[in-house]
Amino acid sequence: MRSVSIISGYATLHGALRSAERSWVGRLESALSADNLTADHWAILSQLSTDDGMTMSELAAQARLAPSSATRHADNLAERGLIFRVAATDDRRRILIGLSSLGAKLAAKIRAQEKLAEEELRCRLGIRRYGELLAALAVIAEHDD
Repeated sequence: MRSVSIISGYATLHGALRSAERSWVGRLESALSADNLTADHWAILSQLSTDDGMTMSELAAQARLAPSSATRHADNLAERGLIFRVAATDDRRRILIGLSSLGAKLAAKIRAQEKLAEEELRCRLGIRRYGELLAALAVIAEHDD
């Protein structure tokens, strides 16, 4: 196994995770760049594709983005007609963000390419190791609020 290093030649979990993330995003790069999207844009669209609408703070937390970054990216996606903002029916002061029909079509297209990449990885690792990887990443991603 190749050592992954980012600091002083030492292999670190941080280095391995960053390397894996960059490699994974690279797998989706053609789908994302064809539609002028970044990995952060995809994080937002992906989260919104599984929800009927959420607040900006919920979206930022789910997409694992700083609130200011999430807002900036959401503004860009809204300008492109991929997402919309609407007042919640139960509390007009609350603004919900959702996917437009154009955004939903784009998310479905990218999700299909993501699923192909996942299937390829599942085949390379085997079902058991793939499941273990997902479980380990879920533990790493857990945080106490």
